[in-house]
Amino acid sequence: MARPSEKAMGKDAGVKSPQSYLYGTSRTFCPEGAADGLCSRPQQNMPFEIDSKASHIAFRTALLAALAAIAGTGYMLFEAQWLRLVLRQLEIPGLPAELEGLSMLHASDLHAGAPGLNSRVIGKFVESARSLSPDVVFLTGDLTDKKKDLSPFIESLVSLEARYGKFACLGNHDHGLRKTVIEDLARRLTGRSPIRKSLKEKKTATVSSMRKLLAQAGVRVLENECATVRIGGHKIQFCGIDDFNYGYADLVSVASQLESGAGLRILLSHSPDVIGEIEPGNFQLVLAGHTHGGQICMPNPHSGKIMLSTSGSRYGEGQFQVDGTVMHVSRGVGTTLVPFRLLSRPEITMIKLKRKTA
Repeated sequence: MARPSEKAMGKDAGVKSPQSYLYGTSRTFCPEGAADGLCSRPQQNMPFEIDSKASHIAFRTALLAALAAIAGTGYMLFEAQWLRLVLRQLEIPGLPAELEGLSMLHASDLHAGAPGLNSRVIGKFVESARSLSPDVVFLTGDLTDKKKDLSPFIESLVSLEARYGKFACLGNHDHGLRKTVIEDLARRLTGRSPIRKSLKEKKTATVSSMRKLLAQAGVRVLENECATVRIGGHKIQFCGIDDFNYGYADLVSVASQLESGAGLRILLSHSPDVIGEIEPGNFQLVLAGHTHGGQICMPNPHSGKIMLSTSGSRYGEGQFQVDGTVMHVSRGVGTTLVPFRLLSRPEITMIKLKRKTA
């Protein structure tokens, strides 16, 4: 069939093709016989064309944002598994010459049983630790998160070997105490977390059973107590306190167990803030964790990075010295709350002691 001509469609009567309107030209569509006032005036810039460009830009922006979010999430999951080994030499005042070179593996915040991929990075920690053959292994709290079947975790600790033993202290998560937003704010304002007495008084059977399981793995939990070992003819005391922030710690009891003739005294504490409460001279070295090194951090051109999860502590990560006492704070191995890390890779630290000379 032949296509109708423009004249047959009413060109002389002012009939214009609807396609002209849709594509934003200056032509208008006016039915045959309509009054002049009912026909719209020609418009060079049609709204349809403007909306189309805006929609395209909005779609492209949303797509780029979604891709960036997916890439960022993927990287943070990757970093949470990217375990690093830190080699650190600590100078200890008054360290006997026979104890120079004593090696100790420090790990913290394993959070076994937490949602996420902690079991995977714990496996990497154990594998690395076995190859290092340290003299002593120290675990500074938050060993578990949710009280699920801990058998795989315990079995992995069995394979860890240390010449003078494996020792641990407890953290808040080991007691089932998890930080809340209010508690974190209170800590940042006052420097101390509020003690939830109802939970503090509840010494659960789960903690007791966990302690027994750790003992089966050869890990001795130091709960406000000290263990004495002999190395090179010298007495060394490894002491541990229960969680400091929630009021389980008993520093008075620990201090009463100290021996003046010990060549080295080391304190294990989940929270690094204990450094401000111990008597100067009681311990030459404190090992702690809890802060996760911020876990998720933001870059800061002035201070390197802003730690988003340090519980208000002044001791985020690394080495410190307060009143003659050396302290090492670990970023930890696992994650909590969210299975992500950013600018704060999980770590284990191989520490070697060196005598500090004047």
